[in-house]
Amino acid sequence: MTDVQLFTAEYTNEALEQLRALEDAEFEKITKAIYIFERVGKKYKNINDLGNGLFELKPDNVRAYFKYAKNRIIVVGLIVLKKTQKAPARYIKQAHKNIDKYMQENKELQP
Repeated sequence: MTDVQLFTAEYTNEALEQLRALEDAEFEKITKAIYIFERVGKKYKNINDLGNGLFELKPDNVRAYFKYAKNRIIVVGLIVLKKTQKAPARYIKQAHKNIDKYMQENKELQP
């Protein structure tokens, strides 16, 4: 079986900072989930559609909020530890803000 990459993850500066701040176990969970998602694509089971173009990747107790961009790229805008069942509105708002800013700065990602 070949290792085909369907998507490529890009990270906002905020998401990179949050990723670096995670404990080793949580870092391993989310990076493994993103790696799997890049290869499995939209069939990956640990994804929730939060509406308005925002999605949540949810391995165990870590969450990565992302949007799809053109050319099979996902932009990860926020990485947090899960504390509640439902995604808090403030996380959704912050993820949109971070991703929108990133996409404005990277014009090639805009539709």
